[in-house]
Amino acid sequence: MVLPVVAGVDGSDSSLRAVDWAADAAVRHETPLRVLCATGPALGTPVPDLTENAERIRDLAVEHARQRVPSVEVTGEIVPENAAEALLSAGRNAFTVVVGSRGRGGVTGMLLGSVGLAVAGRADCPVVVVRGEPDSGTEPVVLGIQDEDAGEGPSPVPGIEDTAEGRSAAEYAFREAQRRGCELIAVHAWHTPGGGPAPGGTPDEEDMAEQCRARAGKVIDEAVGPARERYPDVVLRRRAVAGSARQALLNAAREASLLVVGAHARHGHFGLQLGLVNHAVLHHSPCPVAVVPQA
Repeated sequence: MVLPVVAGVDGSDSSLRAVDWAADAAVRHETPLRVLCATGPALGTPVPDLTENAERIRDLAVEHARQRVPSVEVTGEIVPENAAEALLSAGRNAFTVVVGSRGRGGVTGMLLGSVGLAVAGRADCPVVVVRGEPDSGTEPVVLGIQDEDAGEGPSPVPGIEDTAEGRSAAEYAFREAQRRGCELIAVHAWHTPGGGPAPGGTPDEEDMAEQCRARAGKVIDEAVGPARERYPDVVLRRRAVAGSARQALLNAAREASLLVVGAHARHGHFGLQLGLVNHAVLHHSPCPVAVVPQA
C-alpha cells in the first residue's frame, strides 16, 4: 500500500503553498496526494464556519494541485472535524502531513498557527510546516541532531544515547536529499560542561572544548550512520557548532530547502514533546520544517 501525502487546506494563501509543497513531494516520492479540508473550527483559533465554503476550498486546491503535477493522483476530502483532529487522524495512514505556517485564523507575523503546532506536536507521521519562499529543491537538506533535553543552557558532553532520537529523522532527511539530488548537512550544537562554547580560556578549558567538539562529531556520526549506509550516494556534510542549538539550526536553514528535526514521546506525556529548539525553528525557520516522530 502506497501511503499518500496529505495536505491540509483552509482557503488561506499559506495552505495553498502547503499544497504546492505537498504536490512536489508526491512527485518526488511517487505517492498519491490527498487534499483535506476540515469543516469544524480550528483548534484554539476562532475561524469562520467552513461548511458552506468547504467544497469550493477543496475543489480549488485539488485543481491547483492537478495543474501543478498532472502525473499525480490527487483526491480531495471534506472532514466534519476541527482541523487539527482531522489531520492527526489522516496522519495515521499518511506518508507525510503538510500544513501551512499560518491559517485563516492566525495572526500576522512569523508565528506558527495553532493547527500546525498541534499537528506537528502529536502526529504519528512526519509533518512538514511550509515556511519561507518557494525553493528550487536543489538547496541542501539540513538535519538537526539535538541533545535529549534540547535545551539552551550548558549541557554535559553529548552521549551516545542522544543519537537514538535522530535516527528516524536521519532516515527521512537522507531519503529527501536523495530524491532532491542535493547535499545533506547534519548539524549538532555543543557546549562545554562549564557553558563556555568557544576555546580561548585556560589550557584545561581549551582541552575540554576540544573534547566536546570531537564528541559532537561522534554524535553526528552515530546519528547518521544507519541511514548513511542505506543512502551512500548522498553527499553528507557534518557541522558541529559551538553554542546555541536553535541559532545553529536557524543559521543553517538560511541555505536549506528543508530543515528536518526529530521529536519523541516521553513517558507520562500525551503526544510528542517538541522541545524548545523545535518550537523555535517551527516559529522562525526561513525554510520548510519537517518534524519526524522518533521510535
